[in-house]
Amino acid sequence: MAGPSAPPAEDRARHAGTLITAVLDERSHRAPDFAAENDALHRLARALTSPDAAMLQTLADMALNLCDAGSAGIGLREHCADGVPAFRWAALSGHCAAFAGTVVPSDDSPSGVTLRLSEAQLFSFPQRHFACLEHIAPEVVEELVVPIPGRPEPWGTLWVMSHDRQRLFDTEDRRILTSLANFTCATLTITQAKAAAEARAADAEAAGNALALAEARKDDFIATLSHELRNPIAPIDSALMAARKLSADSPSVLSALDIADRQLRLLKRLVSDLLDASRVKHGKLAVHRSYGLLQDIVADAVTAMKSDVRTSQHELHITVPPYPVTVHADVMRLTQVVCNLLSNAVKYTPPGGDISLTVEAPDLSSEPTPGESPGDAVITVKDNGSGIPASLLPHVFEMFAQSASARKHSEGGLGIGLAVVKHLVTAHNGAVTIASAGEGQGTEVTLRLPIVCASVVAWSAAAPRTIEPKRILLVDDSADATEALGTLLELEGHEVKRATNGPEALAIVESFSPDVALIDIAMPGMDGQELAQLLRLRAQCSLTKLVALTGYKRATGMPATDERVFDAHLIKPLSLNDLAMVLGG
Repeated sequence: MAGPSAPPAEDRARHAGTLITAVLDERSHRAPDFAAENDALHRLARALTSPDAAMLQTLADMALNLCDAGSAGIGLREHCADGVPAFRWAALSGHCAAFAGTVVPSDDSPSGVTLRLSEAQLFSFPQRHFACLEHIAPEVVEELVVPIPGRPEPWGTLWVMSHDRQRLFDTEDRRILTSLANFTCATLTITQAKAAAEARAADAEAAGNALALAEARKDDFIATLSHELRNPIAPIDSALMAARKLSADSPSVLSALDIADRQLRLLKRLVSDLLDASRVKHGKLAVHRSYGLLQDIVADAVTAMKSDVRTSQHELHITVPPYPVTVHADVMRLTQVVCNLLSNAVKYTPPGGDISLTVEAPDLSSEPTPGESPGDAVITVKDNGSGIPASLLPHVFEMFAQSASARKHSEGGLGIGLAVVKHLVTAHNGAVTIASAGEGQGTEVTLRLPIVCASVVAWSAAAPRTIEPKRILLVDDSADATEALGTLLELEGHEVKRATNGPEALAIVESFSPDVALIDIAMPGMDGQELAQLLRLRAQCSLTKLVALTGYKRATGMPATDERVFDAHLIKPLSLNDLAMVLGG
């Protein structure tokens, strides 16, 4: 008669005190280092064209650095010659680097336990329980392992090890590893698609379809990545604004906040560029024309760049027509175009350099001739900076195009800005040209836009909105986001109740009738759509204005919401002006 079967490896590890995942949520966690993640985003974007092995090594190195670990690695699932499932360490960094290519068994390993449990796991002194790790030195104090998702099965695992009793992992490390594991999945998926396409090289149409699919997956990943980055930006933005209000009388604190604000603007710009790159790829970056003053557009762009110009000690010379110039254009997008051009000039001009912004436009203030076509506005941005080599000039408007010298700049961007400028100028039926005598000879960009028209609107300064204090329910699964935005709203005089999930919000409204409910759409469990529908059924919420919060632009695939449930939609990170309009409406 057969004896009882051995308990699963995860049960044995838990009983031995090796599997300690539950303590992750009990430990205090360190604050996110978004400057380091911003730099990582640069490197990942540039590494997309690297060979597959180099890309995996980049991800392992990044996991090591961002988690401050002693060892890091990527284990890919495979089968040994005898058919036994195993993991091959495809990329290693740190103390384990010498063991690249090692094959460890799946059945009795931290990676095998993690895949069977289908979520991140934390192991304490794993060498005392898993024989496959016994050759690693120094002794492993903790190992944090996350699955690399894949279809139909996970690709494997991404893990980090600590060899220092003073360095224990926390939920921030789990968040970072999970994001890197998703990027690893995208990389391996693209690799698999490319391999499949190459294997079918004889069938040109099939190979082309496979490569197109791989490119689409990369574009989808970039769109998803940029959406995910908006979520941590939102609470940082709110926290900075709240801190500025609380520190109005402390110049030293305000100076430190200015530094954080500049870095946050850079991160916002990178994320916006990634979103725009996705919209351009999918043909969803549209323009919505309205009437505005060209001088206001230029002034808004210059104001947005003023801090960067001042920090870089540049001389900025601005020349605009002395008479009002009315344009029929997408004012927001045209401001973005001018900002992009000024941003490039600032980044690639040495400190103390000269930048000029010149605007020429006809004076159509007199009575227009019936059927008269719009006049051209010519906007020129010129600098005496690093210039562009002749070999790159034909490619400057291509996505991710950058010169070698541009990549040396710490704030060199992703090579997306000029591609977006080209798209938006073309959408306005205009033309853009760029000229440079070569590296070190400066750059001149010229836009010609047929948008000038006779004045058809009366211009007046909008009266400032006076917002009465509101009772606000704030619902977001990110505790940092609710705390930061809630604090900011309280400083504005509002009464705020916070909830991190749907059931908690429903409990709050039993004794609290909000004037406005700001609800995150993408929450686990009960999502924002379901919560909003349930709030509509409660009598105490019959007059509540329901506002959806999302990291997606409506044009890029925002999760569907019922317009009959929500009264308004706002995009993360929240603009205080947009929020004021909703609260005051």
